[in-house]
Amino acid sequence: MDDIKLIEKCLDWNLNYFWEIYDKYVDKIYNFVYFKTTNKEVAEDIVSDVFISALNNINSFRIQEGSSVKSWLYKIAYNKIIDFYRTNKEFEEIWDYLDMSINSDFAQDLDNKDKLKEVFWYLKNIKKEHRDIVVYRIWDDLSYKEISEITWMSVDNCKKIVSRTLKTISANFVILILILLIL
Repeated sequence: MDDIKLIEKCLDWNLNYFWEIYDKYVDKIYNFVYFKTTNKEVAEDIVSDVFISALNNINSFRIQEGSSVKSWLYKIAYNKIIDFYRTNKEFEEIWDYLDMSINSDFAQDLDNKDKLKEVFWYLKNIKKEHRDIVVYRIWDDLSYKEISEITWMSVDNCKKIVSRTLKTISANFVILILILLIL
């Protein structure tokens, strides 16, 4: 069943269909939030808040041509991340909070963390709006239309930002990003 049909079912008080939406998007939203917070516990808390908020505000979803549940969830997640940083000043510099998973290979984690720090260094040094758009496109694999809905920028502007930003990245960073995407 497509996302809009699931939302319609939810709007008819068949909230069990919300679990299908949750199952479809929870990993993508978690990855998006984790990238923005780089803290497992914080990301888990925010993701929980995202889906609770989505469920509580399901009536605010506007079903119309081109509506995207995915974009709607990303927008909620983006707003929850902003709220988190506004209320938790100790996490202002996310680049310092790269935590390692307890269940993973320590040496591999260190190697990945070093690569990730290099990518973060580059991303930290570009405009925030450009960074977000590149992350949406490359990390989260969002379409330009979905990015446009989240950022309130035109599709063409989003394409130009991604293109220009990627052109400024050296070949090593492009390879590094592709490696990280494969991991």
